[in-house]
Amino acid sequence: MGGKRGFWIAPAWHRQGLMGEACVAVNRYWFEVLNRPLMRVPKAVASAASQRISEREGMRLVETGESDYVCGRLPSQIWEITRDEWLSQQA
Repeated sequence: MGGKRGFWIAPAWHRQGLMGEACVAVNRYWFEVLNRPLMRVPKAVASAASQRISEREGMRLVETGESDYVCGRLPSQIWEITRDEWLSQQA
């Protein structure tokens, strides 16, 4: 499915702000360069840090279910933000 952004970072690199920086750069490229209308972000429910990043970015939870991850099948969420929403936050 198109329109998704997903990352994984090794535990040794957690809590250093690297994922937040990566998300800012990818979001800017996604919406400003590629001019995409929507970004959907899958994440494991157990990943509270990932959820906080999406909340800070102004995303909203739109779907729950189960997905396959590197560690197996887990409860999951889909968060999203539109280009217009993202642009209004940048002003």
